[in-house]
Amino acid sequence: MSFGVANHLTAAAVVLPFICVAFGGSAFAAALIFPVFTAATLLGAVVAPRVLALRPVARSLALILTLIAAVFTITGFGILVVSPGWLNALWIVAAVVGLLSGIASIAVVEVMSSSLATSEKAALSVVQSTGGAILTLVITVLLGLFFLDPNGRDAHIALLWIGIVAMLVAALSLLRIRPTGSGSAITPHSIGILDALRSRPDRKSPWVREFLITQVLFLSIALGTSFYSVHGATVNGQKSAALHYIVAVTAVGSLLFTAVWTLSRHKATIRGLLLTAAALGVFAAVAALIADYSGAEVLPILSGVVIVFAAAGGAATSSTRSTWMYHNLGHENDTEIIIFCQVVLGVTATGVGLGLSVLARLDTVAPAWVMLILSAYALFHARRGPRVRIMDIRTDHGHSNHGRHFGGFHW
Repeated sequence: MSFGVANHLTAAAVVLPFICVAFGGSAFAAALIFPVFTAATLLGAVVAPRVLALRPVARSLALILTLIAAVFTITGFGILVVSPGWLNALWIVAAVVGLLSGIASIAVVEVMSSSLATSEKAALSVVQSTGGAILTLVITVLLGLFFLDPNGRDAHIALLWIGIVAMLVAALSLLRIRPTGSGSAITPHSIGILDALRSRPDRKSPWVREFLITQVLFLSIALGTSFYSVHGATVNGQKSAALHYIVAVTAVGSLLFTAVWTLSRHKATIRGLLLTAAALGVFAAVAALIADYSGAEVLPILSGVVIVFAAAGGAATSSTRSTWMYHNLGHENDTEIIIFCQVVLGVTATGVGLGLSVLARLDTVAPAWVMLILSAYALFHARRGPRVRIMDIRTDHGHSNHGRHFGGFHW
């Protein structure tokens, strides 16, 4: 659960933009943080197999989490002493953290694959997601009620410190893990990025093309939480409660999706998850429009509703992406398909993220209308999703690619 708390409280795409604006950095510099983070995460996911082949994966993951905590610690102390102009370089921090996070995204799956039974993996995922969200909610509420600094600056840093501690706890807990399988490190694969792109697996496997088209159309939903957070940082970055509020309602959004998933998992299909994610994206955009057209009195409540729907939609999109990959992978050309999809989606997400970050800076109703149109089209397209029951999908593949199936597919 400490890993889940750390993910919420040190989310670079949410926390760093708020810190940048609150301490005197420019809104444009804050908007750059997320696309840079996304591009670096892509690079980290691609180089992860070679990095993780150097030592046991659990210890590598512990080291990576420690390095991320160290980067955030240096950043936290540096913010307190540097001039506001240097805050515009926080995108460098986002790049370093993104690179390490991309490697960690591969390592987490590999650790779970080698250390847990099949039934335990799903249970741990639910416990980590739910427990982490609840603890995050409790922490932000307690800080907001009793320890919130009126000027907002130290309040933002306080969340970062707690996230660093949670990440170190998660790193220490990994040292106790021993793999149940025979291998302790990921075997590097010889195929490179250019080779995977030249192979064009989307021509050989029709599902790859449909998968990529759908995921590109769903990028506005997958990036919704970051979009509305950047917009919130631009508008409310100097307010002491702003970051706490967004982190708390993001946790509520994660709990909302967990509840929906728990109630429907036995009947849910990939198509149903796509429709759910798109509908949540539409609800978030509609709530944003209502907030833009309403008075300041109801703005905090409506802004919270927007983030709740956006976070739940993002979680649903991520789950759909993973299950769709699980359903189709398990063949000899898995590696080139994974790398191809990582590169295409990563590059596209970086470009879309940059566009949405710039759009989020506009103090008009236009951003909400754009998000509504994109989400509505995604909802229309979701009808073409596979009608495959998720409970029928086999989640154990009998080859060494298993630990690479999801790397680079989380934003």
